[in-house]
Amino acid sequence: MPQEPEIVRIPAGTVCLGVPSFPPHSTLPHPWKQRQTVVPEFGVSRFAVTVGEYLCFADVTGYAIADALRTDPRFSDPRAPAAFVSWIDAVRYAQWLARETGRPYRLLRDAEYERAARGGLEGKKFPWGDDPPEGRADFQNPQGSPRPVGSFAPNGFALHDMCGSMWSWCEECYDQVVKDDRAKMCYDDTQIRDVRLNAICRGGSFKTPDPVVLQCAYRHEDPIDGRFDCIGFRLALTL
Repeated sequence: MPQEPEIVRIPAGTVCLGVPSFPPHSTLPHPWKQRQTVVPEFGVSRFAVTVGEYLCFADVTGYAIADALRTDPRFSDPRAPAAFVSWIDAVRYAQWLARETGRPYRLLRDAEYERAARGGLEGKKFPWGDDPPEGRADFQNPQGSPRPVGSFAPNGFALHDMCGSMWSWCEECYDQVVKDDRAKMCYDDTQIRDVRLNAICRGGSFKTPDPVVLQCAYRHEDPIDGRFDCIGFRLALTL
């Protein structure tokens, strides 16, 4: 039987997504808008899924994970947050844990993530309030490695690392959530990159240079089959 994560129960409630307003001079690609929504009660893991937990899953099931997670020295600590995990991989992990335990584990949904990240605070930038993130989150370290989960103080819901450390995949694709509030289309020299069917990720990472990305309101997106050194996941539980 796999070891289950420590689950924190988040009460149902109304959350105002997208506050404070998107900084008017920011050049980030995904500006947000404000809206209110009711989030039913749900459970969320206190920590992100760790390297040790993810490798255990791979060893038990024979699931083909990225070789980099076993060989990259930045992730040699089993308590580091798991990385090189695609959205598909994260869903497979949640499905395996649900099957093995008989409990409805899944990925967090977009609005759930923002409600959980805010920790009961309303209208604040970060999980701890409006104070700058230096010393409160793992970020601006592109040449380094992520700290072990739980290295910083928890938020008001007793959740750790809801910003910085490692981006976290969410359940929905970008288009499901933003609808008419479209992201700017991203271009390069050879192709148009349509982000709409990419999966949402939240929270920023240890490599994040811009503190705006750490704000509770910010969401990003990436392809569901992408395995990156700065995206992992945490689990939700339907209650």
